[in-house]
Amino acid sequence: MLGTYIGGVTVTGSLVAYGKLDGKLDSAALLLPGRHAINASLLAANIACMGYFFNAPSLAAGVGMLSAITAGSGIMGYTLTAAIGGADMPVVITVLNSYTGWALCAEGF
Repeated sequence: MLGTYIGGVTVTGSLVAYGKLDGKLDSAALLLPGRHAINASLLAANIACMGYFFNAPSLAAGVGMLSAITAGSGIMGYTLTAAIGGADMPVVITVLNSYTGWALCAEGF
């Protein structure tokens, strides 16, 4: 579960970093109003979904929570990475690569 969350942040964050470095996305930092509250809400929603996943009464509910975690972590990966300017993308890519290692550890590899 934790690996899915970290992986979602990593995948979408890497795509945003690639887009900024390649010039497909604006390299300026995207400063959303209330971005810290948005990210905190996304984190809280993902934690709540993880908690419900472990106590899901049915397979369908569990799959629904897994899908919600995947979507929420993807959105969080975008909001976290888009808020950083293009000049700092090499550092962001390094951090995202380390997140990949953490995701693998969380999955048990």
